[in-house]
Amino acid sequence: MTQAEAEKVLDLPERYGTDELRQAFKALAQEYHPDNAARNGISQQFAQQRMIEVNRAYATLKRLFDANPSQTIHRDLVSGAAHNRGVGVHVAPSGDRSVETQLDDSLFWDENGNPRSAVMENEANAAADAPGHGLRRTLLGPVLLRLAFIALLGLVWWRTFPLLPDNRANFDMSPTAPLSSLVAVLTAVVYPSYFLLYEVFAGGFSGTVREIINGIVSNATHVHVEVRRKGSYRSSLSGLVRNQVYGLLELPLAALSVVRGMDAAGTSQVVSFVVAGVLVVDALLGFFGTGIVVSVARWLSDLIEKHYVTMRMNMLKRCGQWASARHGR
Repeated sequence: MTQAEAEKVLDLPERYGTDELRQAFKALAQEYHPDNAARNGISQQFAQQRMIEVNRAYATLKRLFDANPSQTIHRDLVSGAAHNRGVGVHVAPSGDRSVETQLDDSLFWDENGNPRSAVMENEANAAADAPGHGLRRTLLGPVLLRLAFIALLGLVWWRTFPLLPDNRANFDMSPTAPLSSLVAVLTAVVYPSYFLLYEVFAGGFSGTVREIINGIVSNATHVHVEVRRKGSYRSSLSGLVRNQVYGLLELPLAALSVVRGMDAAGTSQVVSFVVAGVLVVDALLGFFGTGIVVSVARWLSDLIEKHYVTMRMNMLKRCGQWASARHGR
């Protein structure tokens, strides 16, 4: 029995884990139990045959979780239903289908929720897209909001960067300046510059806002328009959380903790110095792609991505732009 056949027998959702697999198996086992089958008018012979299929299906799929019991698996909708209708079924307000496709969005995800390839990624985005809606594509496209965010962050940088002539008066950078003043200078240099450069080169902030606004509009209008840039599939918020140079962001916090420790006494001073030490060590580890903050960020990013994929799938179903073997139209 193949994976696709087993998933069809157990009637599993597009994404499932060990809990969903076990629940589906238990539900069918209960349904075709001899006592329940007879009560529901199901012949004993048919119930036995179904239970053989259910047991084989469960054994087939259970092995997929041997290496990683906590993983989430996508249904194999390629080799399963030959006439499976895919994501890109857009129903116009008149009720007519203006776009049809044989693609299913989940064909393009691996078990981690990432696109299987750049080509498939672009095809999946195109399949889940509704035609037209030029104004929405312009307003929520990858250019306009990004330029707006760059302008806003650039303005913040212009008004706070300590080395600019108009801002020098706001900072004490003299040789006799206290450590707290130097930390204020460090903070004003690092954070505005970092966030501006991050938006210029990655577009993470505008991408997240654009993704949220487009999701709200899609749910409100029941029409999903793909506004992400070509080659972009992963959740922007997930990428925003994961793709930060946390080592650089932690260093000013460590310096601030040192300053607070110098101004404190007793237990508060010890705590501040310990926090500063932890932040310094973690910042150094962060530059090598490890450490506490980096690990938490990766965990949170994966959690966001998992929920994002499910939310996107449900949104596409509400918009009439998703159909599968289980949720076919």
